[in-house]
Amino acid sequence: MRKLIWGRHPLSQVDYGFGGALLAMSAVQGITSISEGYAKSAESKYNASLYTDQAQALAVQGSITQGQYTRAGGEMASKQTAIEGAAGIQPTGSAAAVMLSSQTQILTDMAIAKYNNDMSVNYANAQAKNLKIQASQDVSSGYSTAFSDTLKGASNYAAYSFNLKGK
Repeated sequence: MRKLIWGRHPLSQVDYGFGGALLAMSAVQGITSISEGYAKSAESKYNASLYTDQAQALAVQGSITQGQYTRAGGEMASKQTAIEGAAGIQPTGSAAAVMLSSQTQILTDMAIAKYNNDMSVNYANAQAKNLKIQASQDVSSGYSTAFSDTLKGASNYAAYSFNLKGK
């Protein structure tokens, strides 16, 4: 029976000390890659939550802006009606045209503000969605890199073992 020597396999007589270190280093690189993938994923999820919060804040801001436009339009119509009534002018003809034009301008401004706000909300939501997708891809990328590192370590080990056997 062969005597077992630490660091050597009794059948192949290959020194496993350096080869074992190669495999261990590839394992450490793999674990590091997986950890990095999870860290990137956590960062992406956090950034996605910021964009989601921003979208919600913009939606609230949009509702407030719409309310302000509605109130301003009502105040303008009331003032114009009161001024015309105090002057004894009936709300017809050019007086009605002025009121209608003012109301139309407020409604146009209101629609533009709503559109711009909706675009901002949609942009923030899209950014959040993209970051959530990136978060899942970051984890997959970490595992993929870990697998590649492990294969690279195994091939280095195989090449090292082959070179030793060839001596």
